[in-house]
Amino acid sequence: MKLHVLPIVIMLAGCASMLPTSRQDVKNNWEDFEQAKHAYDRIVPYQTDMATVRELGFDPAVTPNVQILNHSQVVRAVLPSPLQERAAIPPGILDCMKAQDGCVGYFMEPSRIDRKRVGNFMLDFLNFKRDTLTTGWKFGALIVVVNDKVVFKQWSGRPRIEETELRSNPLGPLQGLGEGLRPTP
Repeated sequence: MKLHVLPIVIMLAGCASMLPTSRQDVKNNWEDFEQAKHAYDRIVPYQTDMATVRELGFDPAVTPNVQILNHSQVVRAVLPSPLQERAAIPPGILDCMKAQDGCVGYFMEPSRIDRKRVGNFMLDFLNFKRDTLTTGWKFGALIVVVNDKVVFKQWSGRPRIEETELRSNPLGPLQGLGEGLRPTP
């Protein structure tokens, strides 16, 4: 190998660290899914008040991206159809329906998502092949409150997110060139 080619090969070998990364972090008190679930599990319907809910990290006034639901939105979110038998409706939802405007639902999705481009720097840089690895977690909590007392709770989530997206462009940097040349109507 010629000596003047060696520095270029060494430089390109370290280029994988130059690939873009991103992090989506919905501000929350938890480092991982298990911590969020543990805090959620400490909420007990008909025992836990809003002060305790706030202490556990589910504070609608402080936590960003909290969706506040009125009583009809809570019912639609929990019940698959409005034609259910009364006995099949959870007691907390019945109490929410009775309370009408005195019922408020809080839905929040704390998460931590990391996106990292991996693979060959030159293929990525020239837009031939982009390989993105997404990792993280997402926790969803619905907390229904009537008169400052939790009456219902429901959770969902993804404890371990691991996805790979591979985008291949055979023409590389020329791939979208034709679309840019079309006249706009």
